[in-house]
Amino acid sequence: MVDPSASMPRAALQLRVARHTERLDEVIAFYRDGIGLREIGSFRGHEGYDGVFLEVPETGAHLEFTAGGGHGAPAAHPESLLVFYLGDEDAVRKAAARLGADPVAPANPYWAEHALTFEDPDGFRVVLVPEPWLPDVGAPDVEGIRVELHSGSRAALRPLFELAEDSAEALDAYIDAGRVVVAVDDDAVVGHLQITDTDHAGQAEVKNMAVAPSLQGRGVGRALMAAAIDLARREGRSALTVATAAADTGNLRFYQRLGFRLRAVERDAFTGATGYAPGLEVDGIELRDRVWLDLPLAPANASRAARR
Repeated sequence: MVDPSASMPRAALQLRVARHTERLDEVIAFYRDGIGLREIGSFRGHEGYDGVFLEVPETGAHLEFTAGGGHGAPAAHPESLLVFYLGDEDAVRKAAARLGADPVAPANPYWAEHALTFEDPDGFRVVLVPEPWLPDVGAPDVEGIRVELHSGSRAALRPLFELAEDSAEALDAYIDAGRVVVAVDDDAVVGHLQITDTDHAGQAEVKNMAVAPSLQGRGVGRALMAAAIDLARREGRSALTVATAAADTGNLRFYQRLGFRLRAVERDAFTGATGYAPGLEVDGIELRDRVWLDLPLAPANASRAARR
């Protein structure tokens, strides 16, 4: 079977969804001023058509609405939906207030439990979900690997910890903190993830994670993150945070694909004063600054909504 992602470079792929309307100004107001999409372009009188382009933030996707030409607007259907994952309850409340309309009853009762549904000026339905969308990370691509809580000594895991931590001094300070989940192949630990408490109530931090080099890129890290997210949810955590080097573009890509968002940059975090040798590089970039990311978490009994 051909993997389509192997033949279509991610950087080259963008999506625009176009729809015709006879209420262009009202539709623009609904999606731009109500939902909060950013207008990035428009045109008037182009071979008999008017239109607008609206950006769906942080997705690379656009909505295009056109009016004019020789065809009328399409008919709406109660099961044809645009679903926006807005991240939290506050974002949904603010969008609903901007829309200034009452929600409608969805055709699918699933959405009645997990979201608010509104009709746009053409009668098409828009669903506002108060959660981030989290991809279903699935199981590792390597048969026989299981993920479980680690109950033994951390000393045996130190070589794995050291794959993700260049400062022995820093590692000594936290290696025994929190809980550790491990990926096990037969009896060998081939990956680990350490999750610790933070100074912020309700939040947990992914403190250290690594996978044996021979199994990197095989889904083991995704499975460890899935276990950490599930553990944090079951403990009632509101968010999961993680820090990585600004120079480590691979890690930044990995976490953002799992739904993490950039929160802060900590300059000059990796210095001799904190136990890091001068001149360290990642992918040819000097190791200097630390980037913090976070992931809002739905309660465990609501996590299906975030993965639907």
